[in-house]
Amino acid sequence: MTCRVKILDTDRPGMLDAANPERISEASPLWAADILSLRPWNRIHSPGIDQNDDAWVWNSGQADKPLSLHSEDIPEILVCGCCASTMDTAWHFIESRRMRIWDSVIAVEQTAGRGQHQRQWVSPAGNIHASWLWPLPEPKGDAASSWRNMMSLVAGFIFARVMQKFDVPVKVKWPNDLLIHDRKFGGILIEIRDSHILVGCGINLTDAPEDRLLRDQFAVPATHLRREGFQLTPLALWMTLVTEGKALFETLIHATAPAEFVRMIDTRMAWVGKKVAIRGMNTDVFEAVILGLSPDGGLRVKKGSAAQVIYSGSIIPG
Repeated sequence: MTCRVKILDTDRPGMLDAANPERISEASPLWAADILSLRPWNRIHSPGIDQNDDAWVWNSGQADKPLSLHSEDIPEILVCGCCASTMDTAWHFIESRRMRIWDSVIAVEQTAGRGQHQRQWVSPAGNIHASWLWPLPEPKGDAASSWRNMMSLVAGFIFARVMQKFDVPVKVKWPNDLLIHDRKFGGILIEIRDSHILVGCGINLTDAPEDRLLRDQFAVPATHLRREGFQLTPLALWMTLVTEGKALFETLIHATAPAEFVRMIDTRMAWVGKKVAIRGMNTDVFEAVILGLSPDGGLRVKKGSAAQVIYSGSIIPG
């Protein structure tokens, strides 16, 4: 087993509801498959989980087995049932020193998540809604700030690479979306506080907004992976993303220069060489051809005969 998995059986009003294996299994057939694959589940009194004397967790039976000589380095996945926002829940546990680097929170259902530009994001059981704690990059010189500015692209690249294992042909839409066949199935949100980077990730496995609901939002049409022919379960996929993503992140940060990373991700960027419509922060819309990424993670585009770099905005196919 490559991760410790704990179901949070504790209430925190306004943030999360207590959960257990039976309740989670009833929420979605995909979650039922995950719960079955990780049994037996053992209920443990865990007052330290949330500074609450009446807090309990359900440990996967496999979590009680020896993991390795360095098991303290094994990422821990905290599973919530119905959660308002995994980002808020994760920050709560980070600030109370309950989450370590590489630990994550995943919710069966999310009711008040947030996406790009602080848009509210509601997602039902069956999809992935998770927040994952990363370390701040610590290369020398200018590399640290360059990496920090490109964290959403790094996350997109890592998720795309890991999902190759399942033959999912992922493209990264600048700056923080995941596409399959030119439709969005996932999104990334980065929040940095003090020395912590929190990576929020949403992946549509079984449900996606209808096209008519997105037409007025200057948004790419959505899809979900089941519609595209992929049968993946949320917890199993998330465990793979955490385990293999951690190793890939460490390789990138310690063995790759930011400029080299830009060249690596260029081949995974959506619509390079194609005309797109771009809406800037001032809501003006213009057409341009995507040229690729700048060394600091901006998007290089050609508008008319002039090349320029943009650092914010929304993009849809031209």
